[in-house]
Amino acid sequence: MPERNATGELIFRGIPVSSGVCVGKILVLGQQRVQISRREIAEPDLPRELERLEQGLLATRAQLHEIQQQVTQAMGAKDASIFEAHLLVLDDPTLLEGVTRMIAEEKVSAEWAFHTVAERFAQTLEALPDDYLRERVADLRDVAGRVVNNLLGHHDAGDLARLKEPCLVIAHDLAPSVTARLDKKMVLGFGTDVGGKTSHTAIMARSLRIPAVVGLQDASHRLHTGQTVLLDGFNGLVILNPTDQTLFQYG
Repeated sequence: MPERNATGELIFRGIPVSSGVCVGKILVLGQQRVQISRREIAEPDLPRELERLEQGLLATRAQLHEIQQQVTQAMGAKDASIFEAHLLVLDDPTLLEGVTRMIAEEKVSAEWAFHTVAERFAQTLEALPDDYLRERVADLRDVAGRVVNNLLGHHDAGDLARLKEPCLVIAHDLAPSVTARLDKKMVLGFGTDVGGKTSHTAIMARSLRIPAVVGLQDASHRLHTGQTVLLDGFNGLVILNPTDQTLFQYG
């Protein structure tokens, strides 16, 4: 829960993951979950549905290779290696076997099967006591979202590369593949409700040298686009409507 100080500022506390201080108006992104309906497939159409799945996987692999190449050119091979974990998701035998089995046995669409099986995996990881494994959930959902979007023929809606003016981004979460392509001239900093120091999103922020705070819990629900905040990436603070005194202190 945020706290209000004596001067009326509302202060959100999170985990500092990329140092720096920035002030500006915010763009709030809600949880961007694709709405998927369960769609049943007739028995004769199952081979075609499995082919659709394969095409969706191929398209996703091509996108991830392109992002990896862009990151290599912009930040180096070490940072780009993060996306090896994304590519491994596409080759995970347990995941893929679960998806193909669901399509064949329950006679459902490829997008429904992939979303359902991947989400089960994600929820299992979230329940583990290991912080590192829990933070891989963002990678899994990033890949799963791309596969589903490709199967549905949707464009990448998570791209923040088209911003028209500089701002701070507040979101429930930012996928690593989205963070990697942030325009530093337009995104002054960002804060997310979830995440930790070892998440790939945090690593990308540090590589880009964009101030970032994660683990803000419900900031994306309490803040609104157009409000002014100060983001302190050293101490993990997001301050709504900072006073002149606060701005002076941060100098």
